[in-house]
Amino acid sequence: MPDGLDDGGLTLGVVGRGRLGGALLDVCRAEGLAVVLTADRGSGWNASAVPDVMVDASSPEAHHDVLAYCTARHIPLVACVSNLMDSQWAALAELSRAVPVVRATNLSFAHHLQLSLTEFLAGLVTGAAAQPASTTVRERHPVGKAHRPSATALALAETWAKASGRRPDDIADERAGLPVSEHELTHSWAGETLHIRHQVGSWSVPARGALAAARWARSAPPGLVTMRDVYDELTARSTP
Repeated sequence: MPDGLDDGGLTLGVVGRGRLGGALLDVCRAEGLAVVLTADRGSGWNASAVPDVMVDASSPEAHHDVLAYCTARHIPLVACVSNLMDSQWAALAELSRAVPVVRATNLSFAHHLQLSLTEFLAGLVTGAAAQPASTTVRERHPVGKAHRPSATALALAETWAKASGRRPDDIADERAGLPVSEHELTHSWAGETLHIRHQVGSWSVPARGALAAARWARSAPPGLVTMRDVYDELTARSTP
């Protein structure tokens, strides 16, 4: 993962103590970063200071409280909850007029690379020289992942559609196996098949992505961005 920012005493607020929220707290402890606010259903909101950046790793039910807190205190937000309603996405866009908001449906740097490879492939196999082909997207999460297809699978499909000019032939979702996830784009033509597959096996991966987004958001201008925007900028900063 590119690293173009310094913590400089960064303080965080972490909403949610599920798999991502818990992993983020572990990463912060390991790196000596101060978490000055935590919130979850069981213990409510607990704060020793106002954080520099909020990371929402909770659920749609907590969205109103998170938004109200960030609005009242003018705090940047890394929004990691993917299954929000349209009205909640609109509320995030409204908040972004005042502070930076990162729409972080997938936090992995390798997923960022997967999307870039998908665009590159689409550019090579479409157009005048295109052969008859099929393209599919597959995602796997453990049992218990309710949102299907996942936001990441939909983003992968949308990336292909925009770059190639046609929708994938299928989006398959599976609920089985070990944490954390797999996402794959498969392109088949003329007796050949190409897979662009990304697998995550530890919650520390998205947790470190959330931390990278928080570091970026701390000094960013107001606006609504995605993790692709964040990683594009961080990659540019770390490239000689």
